[in-house]
Amino acid sequence: MSFKRMFLQFRPQTVRNNGPAIWLLIVMLCAALTLGSCAAFPGMIQNPDPLQTTSPAPPTHIPSSPTPAPEIRLITANLTPGQGPGSWHVIGRLINKAEFPLGEISVTVTLVGSDGSDLDKATAQAIPGSLLPGEEALFALVFEGILDGVDTTVEIHAERIPSIQRVQGEIQKATWRINPEGDTVIIGQITNPGFSQAKLLNLAVLMRDENQGLLGYANLVASPRRISPRESSPFIALASGGFEPDHLIFFLDMIVDTSPPEPDLQFLELPTLQFTDQGVPFFIGSLHNPSPDWVWASGLLVLESEDELVGIAPISPPLPLQPGGTRPFSIQYIWGVPPGTLASEEAMRTLDVHASVEGIATLPADGVVSQLGLSISQYEAIGSLVFLRGVITNPGDTLIQDPSIYATLRNKDGLMLSTGWETPVELLEAGEASEFELSLLLPQGADPATLEFDVIGFGLDADENGMP
Repeated sequence: MSFKRMFLQFRPQTVRNNGPAIWLLIVMLCAALTLGSCAAFPGMIQNPDPLQTTSPAPPTHIPSSPTPAPEIRLITANLTPGQGPGSWHVIGRLINKAEFPLGEISVTVTLVGSDGSDLDKATAQAIPGSLLPGEEALFALVFEGILDGVDTTVEIHAERIPSIQRVQGEIQKATWRINPEGDTVIIGQITNPGFSQAKLLNLAVLMRDENQGLLGYANLVASPRRISPRESSPFIALASGGFEPDHLIFFLDMIVDTSPPEPDLQFLELPTLQFTDQGVPFFIGSLHNPSPDWVWASGLLVLESEDELVGIAPISPPLPLQPGGTRPFSIQYIWGVPPGTLASEEAMRTLDVHASVEGIATLPADGVVSQLGLSISQYEAIGSLVFLRGVITNPGDTLIQDPSIYATLRNKDGLMLSTGWETPVELLEAGEASEFELSLLLPQGADPATLEFDVIGFGLDADENGMP
């Protein structure tokens, strides 16, 4: 069973960035709009202890019920300026008012002009994507342009589902920082307090100021997919733009993991810290798949100082690892590490390094990973960066998803110095070609003139539904 509920139109109101926010509350079927402003702050700013709450926690497992009719309600829909010129965010919250679980929850916001025509439309999945009775979800969409005189409609889609085995995870040690790019990074730990293994599906963070005014939202960037009973795992979320939140409200989508275990993956070479001649830190390592199946890998590199979380980096190859095969990887960006630490080789070497990897999905029996045509047109070394430019081609007769270039640089003795991958486009039609540029960091003392490199192109046949 599926249903849609159309909410009444609401009209955005515009205020100056230095003016007070205007609030409009319309009960039940209408959205509350907030127009505010948020500014970027350069450098590194850290809030050591923002207040944090999670969305309401009803019973963890409720079976489906034949009555009553589905009902999901919009609590608020806030319209706020984004960080870029002409950028706007619609951020809202939903609640399941039915007596049974709802799933496949999505929200569509349509901008309607004065003549009644649709100017723009966007759809976002709610987080969590399924709700027990009384649970709340967050959604966020981005629009570009001038919204004066524009009406807006909100449409919610949801389906009745049999049940949800919710795990009420606990968020601990959450804090935020402004990274060098001016974005807000939220790091912390997720604890599974139950007695069953949990699967983390998604996480979102609503940021508010000291007066509970809306600032913005953050999306999950990296975390383990599975969390063992009574264990904690790190996570990192990212908000576009610089904010100084006083309150962090977490919307956690975590369920009991009832799926069969995926094949175990291993590190053939643990992540090793390297530095370029300019002192830029990066890590290199390699993964190994001992199983007879193609397996997607998901890993984390965690940096700590005296048991305090400092930074996190995901290890996420775009394609599955071949049976019995290995896959080198590099980590060139670590989320959350203060710039002063990144700039100091001594400070980086004092950090404790932890790494984990897990198989998150197996390629179905009818899934196909195809080798693609590849030509290198330019090899250029600038300082400690090596650039490979060329063309990747789909020589087959099927649509290819995630066509990717893998490159590994070695010295004359065969020692791996750097590695990486690039996915230039999402899809590559039969016979189609795409240009690519892949940049790799070189460690201290590496001589670009003596490097050897292995480059290969792969992609997943999109005609076979093999994605995790």
